[in-house]
Amino acid sequence: MSDMPDRTKFTPHMLLGDAEVWKKLIALAAMIDIEPGSGALIVRNGKSVLTLRPDGHVSVRGVRISQTAERDIALDAATINLN
Repeated sequence: MSDMPDRTKFTPHMLLGDAEVWKKLIALAAMIDIEPGSGALIVRNGKSVLTLRPDGHVSVRGVRISQTAERDIALDAATINLN
């Protein structure tokens, strides 16, 4: 059984795609890396870094990190370290 999609179900436009979409996809792919040892998925953009590890650890690093919510921002953890 093949994981490849049936290409006959796609229109020619979907196969060839829009050149601008491909440029954006290539630029995005250049920002993404997977660490061979840990399997962590790392997204880098300038001074910002988002790391997603297979064990569930998520790390967000940047010069300034902002959160905005229309309602509540909830923190739920065994320990919350502030500074």
